Amino acid sequence: MINDIQPLSDRKEEILLAARKRFSEKGYASASMRDLAKDLDIKAASLYSNFESKDDILWEIARRCARDFFVGIEPIFSDTSLSPETKLTHMLEAHIEVVLANQDASTIFFDEWKHLKEPRNEQYGNLQKQYAKRFQEVIRQGTEKGVFRAVEGRFVTTSLLSAINWIARWYRPTGRLTIEQIKEELLNLLMNGLRGERSKNN
Repeated sequence: MINDIQPLSDRKEEILLAARKRFSEKGYASASMRDLAKDLDIKAASLYSNFESKDDILWEIARRCARDFFVGIEPIFSDTSLSPETKLTHMLEAHIEVVLANQDASTIFFDEWKHLKEPRNEQYGNLQKQYAKRFQEVIRQGTEKGVFRAVEGRFVTTSLLSAINWIARWYRPTGRLTIEQIKEELLNLLMNGLRGERSKNN
C-alpha cells in the first residue's frame, strides 16, 4: 500500500498540497471538491480530471504520510545493536520530526483518514496498527529487560504517540520553543515516565 506509491505530476502534487491544508484546517467532511477548485483557482472539471473523487485525494495524502512515518522509524526498529531504551527514544524522536515537518498531513494520518471509504478504511486502519506494533514490541523488550516499568504496551504506545501527535495542533515555527527544545523536553518527559528502576540506577 505504501511501497507502490508513484511520483505524481506537478498539478496533482499542487492539488494534494492544497487539500492537505484544507482538510487539516476545516476537516475532510466539511471540504468539497468545489472548495478545493476555488483554493487552486481552477475549474472543478480540471480537478476531476486529476482525481476522480475526494476519497482518492484523501487516500493519496494518507498513503504518503504513512510512508513518511514508516521510513522514519523502520531503520531504527530493525537495528539490533540498539538497546530498547535507545531504540524507543530514537523512534519517538523520528515520530516527532515527521509530525513537525508535515503538520497538515499529520492531522490526516491521525484523524481524517477515518473518512476513507471501504476497503481503504480497513486497509489504512491495519497500517496504523502495524505502525503502533513497532513501538509495542520495543516496549515489550524493554519491560522484559527491566529497563521499562511493567506496563501494558498497547495503552502506553497510544499514550506516547497521542502526546506527540498533539504537537501538530499547536506548534508554530514562530513560537517560543525551537524544534530541538520541543524534542528534548518531550522525550525526557515521556521516557522518564516509562523507565524502570534498573534504568534509573544506571
